[in-house]
Amino acid sequence: MINIAIHGVLGKMGRAIARLANDSNQLKLISAFDTHANLADLSSGITKDILHTSINADALKNVQVLIDFSVPQASISAVQLCLELKIPMVIGTTGFSSQEESIIENASKKIPILKSSNMSVGVNLLFALTKMAAKSLNHRNFQVEMMEIHHGKKKDAPSGTAKTLEKILLENMPLDKNVTYGREGMVGERKQNELGSFALRGGDVVGDHTVYFLGEGERIELKHQAVNRDVFAQGALVAAEFISGKPAAFYSMAQALGLSGEVKN
Repeated sequence: MINIAIHGVLGKMGRAIARLANDSNQLKLISAFDTHANLADLSSGITKDILHTSINADALKNVQVLIDFSVPQASISAVQLCLELKIPMVIGTTGFSSQEESIIENASKKIPILKSSNMSVGVNLLFALTKMAAKSLNHRNFQVEMMEIHHGKKKDAPSGTAKTLEKILLENMPLDKNVTYGREGMVGERKQNELGSFALRGGDVVGDHTVYFLGEGERIELKHQAVNRDVFAQGALVAAEFISGKPAAFYSMAQALGLSGEVKN
């Protein structure tokens, strides 16, 4: 049995992970953290005895893996504490600055860290297929566009998953590094090396991501739709099992899922 803690447990993802962890035969939730703990509606199997307002060393005693789905600033604080206590981390938080990304990568030299913008099996397969398509079409006359849709309460845009897809495309096709995030008015003819990435927000959409390879007389669409958060929560628990006992390194979700065509995201 692996003892885990969840940072950001009262968010949508945190609650889903807690609920599934309580049904697991491999993992045991022994500590949970959220700044709104004092106002908590104790659902999803989260109990008062394990819930804390702020992450701290005492509450991390006996924790073997910390799963982080919080916000960037809080996540970096958790990284620094786990670094001090030598606790492995699974990070699903998105929206980090380049400086914060560097802090995480440097920490992975001393503790095992698995960081992913999306932990579902399907999305990680989408990453691998996008890389394969990009490499195959990088000298062909195809233009590339992306679209993602999320619920109206999502705070960041583009999504972390969309940013990973952008990174894959930019690394594997001769595209302009300045991504186009919107078009309006007389913008002129589309450039061949342009990458368009668009974010739609509304309703209760869990997450849709589509990559379009648009050619003359044909187009290829790679699409993933999530209908509930359990696919991400299950992936986070798989990641926690995978990283427990691993040596210090920066791990990918592709490694945890045993997918070929590894993509760090």
